[in-house]
Amino acid sequence: MSNTWFIGDTHFGHTNILTYECRYRPFASVEEMNETLIANWNSVVGEYDKVFHLGDFCFGKENIEIAGRLKGQKRLILGNHDVYNADLYLKYFRSLHGALYWNDCLLTHLPVHPSQLGLRAKYNIHGHLHSKGIDDHRYINVSCEQNNLCLISADAICKAVVKENLTTEMGE
Repeated sequence: MSNTWFIGDTHFGHTNILTYECRYRPFASVEEMNETLIANWNSVVGEYDKVFHLGDFCFGKENIEIAGRLKGQKRLILGNHDVYNADLYLKYFRSLHGALYWNDCLLTHLPVHPSQLGLRAKYNIHGHLHSKGIDDHRYINVSCEQNNLCLISADAICKAVVKENLTTEMGE
């Protein structure tokens, strides 16, 4: 049996992310960060698990190869820093997307405008915001800073959505 996982904003090879997100990425080097992210990923993902990476995979063409060290059947929702030729990513990712519908969710890198949510998608699973969030239960930020530099399972997201909906309906 396979599971489904989500993550965004790994920023493999991005030295400056250690400064921008120092509270969540307290590493002495970008190599230490990369190895921690790889270990965290492979500790929860199985070979046949489905993984949606919601953008900003890496900095530097040479760091795309890190995807070959990561378990799972990976799909990339392109982020604003995923700027290299598609053929480089497709060596390691099953598919590339600008946005993708999954269940009742719209998967994007950048959060969408609230008017985009409604009939086709009730929720927006996104990245881009790193340690920041949006105070609206319809938005689910899966930037790795949101989950201790690890992936979050579809089951965990579904439980959180159900809990939030029950709380909202009860007026709490």
